[in-house]
Amino acid sequence: MVALYYSSQLSVVGSVLHSTAIICTIFRLVYRGWMHHLWWEDAWAALALTADVICLACIWVDSVISSWILTIAFTTVLWAARMSVIFSIIPIANHSGSKIHKWITTLVVVCFACTWTALLIQKISICEYHSCRMGKSVAVSLLITDIIADITLVVVPLYLLQTIGHPRSSMILVQFAFGASLLVPAFTIPHSALLLLNIYNTNTLMFAHIKAALSLIVCNLLVIVAFLYRVYLKDTSNVNQPLPSSGVLTSIIVIPIGGSTNALTSLSLQDGITSRQVKSVGWRDEVEE
Repeated sequence: MVALYYSSQLSVVGSVLHSTAIICTIFRLVYRGWMHHLWWEDAWAALALTADVICLACIWVDSVISSWILTIAFTTVLWAARMSVIFSIIPIANHSGSKIHKWITTLVVVCFACTWTALLIQKISICEYHSCRMGKSVAVSLLITDIIADITLVVVPLYLLQTIGHPRSSMILVQFAFGASLLVPAFTIPHSALLLLNIYNTNTLMFAHIKAALSLIVCNLLVIVAFLYRVYLKDTSNVNQPLPSSGVLTSIIVIPIGGSTNALTSLSLQDGITSRQVKSVGWRDEVEE
């Protein structure tokens, strides 16, 4: 990416997608803050938001400096968004009572952090010595790491939720939210193909912008889904109300099925909660005072 290739199409597509991602993230942070549910996953989302704002700004800046900035910003958006997703399931692993689940999530976090760092070092070194012209080595790295990371973000959360045990029908929206991570590799493949062929044009840059914006949108999906259920299904159980403790969020998606309520604990369970038990039978929250 020695030179940045701008066009009206890139400006429109990039601006719309990045603006959508930014609005979704701002909504997420405001909503979580209003519910007093802010946690580490939201901090990662905020970092991704900052990098995405930079990506949007760079669309309108045609300079060598923006090549350097975009190299760092694209990578930061992708991996900060992924860290947000994986951090959102860490409390589920911690409360599952299984050391294996804790090890799995810890291993994923460490692998993501190492991969993020390695990719940044690789891209910065190429910018330093090859004028940010990302070649075959970067294309292969992006293809492998993106596919493995996004598959991990689908398999690991669904595995943890399956081991806890709940009705299959209540998994539909959660599967959708996590499964949306697979949209990112759909754009990684053509992007990597263009880099492998040493094609540097508007399409190459556009795929990079789409990947960044899409990853940020995906990491906010479960929060948006929970909000929509709370608003449009007019849930009266108040399970989304903040619990009387500090620091860690608790979000729950409530899906009424067949006259009963199956409360699916979505992404974060309050650390140290003793007054709330999640029953595997029927997935009903039983609050013990």
